[in-house]
Amino acid sequence: MPKRLNKSHTTQQELPVNAKQWLTVTYQPVSLFSLKRSDATSMAARSNLVPTPYAIKMALLKVLLESQGGQHQSDLDQWIKSQFIWIRDLSIHIWPPEKLVVNRNGYKLRYYDQTADKADKSRSTLPMQDGFVFREWVYMQGHLQICCGPSDRLTQLEQLFSLINYFGKRGCFFQYLPQYSQQTLDLLFQHNSTIGFTVQPMDDLGEKTTFSRINPYSTDKAQLDKDRVIKPGFLPVQLTSSSARYDIYQRY
Repeated sequence: MPKRLNKSHTTQQELPVNAKQWLTVTYQPVSLFSLKRSDATSMAARSNLVPTPYAIKMALLKVLLESQGGQHQSDLDQWIKSQFIWIRDLSIHIWPPEKLVVNRNGYKLRYYDQTADKADKSRSTLPMQDGFVFREWVYMQGHLQICCGPSDRLTQLEQLFSLINYFGKRGCFFQYLPQYSQQTLDLLFQHNSTIGFTVQPMDDLGEKTTFSRINPYSTDKAQLDKDRVIKPGFLPVQLTSSSARYDIYQRY
């Protein structure tokens, strides 16, 4: 079970000034969630059960650039480098909703045939081919909690989290719940893995990666296991039911 602190005992006024603290934020899922695992192919993609630290940090960078980037047009490169470092160094822990239902779906589609197009540049129309894709969508029942830190920028961090409205695939919406935000000296929840767990690959930014490495407009290329690291994550959920079309997970 998670170690929970009474919110009345965790008000900011009782915490030491300038101490690095942890911030816990809560979201209400309002649509289905899907986030391809890092080892998935483009045609057959299993979904992560919850957002990974990499996806959460990229969401923070996105809202940071959208909300404050316009104020740093003259010194954007220098400003984003300093902002990127403290977001990169955050330690992020996820507490999943009470119940997760993974729905499996297959789709037939026609898509662009890149190989045929390169082989015959004289074609007047784009070549298309038939295909089949596999996708998973996750229904979440309950709140999703994210605890991150330690940091001395909790006010800025909380403001950025309040601007995030989706994680993973675009359109996977989450509603930020400000009344549940808490600042604490220690990690708010910690799962006892001896009870049981489900393993999910958790990708994260590398300790020494730079903004230019993850910037899609930069010529620098990110390297797997250096700029983007994948570690096993232990989620406090157990598989309670499964079939060819769905899996049901219940939180411990």
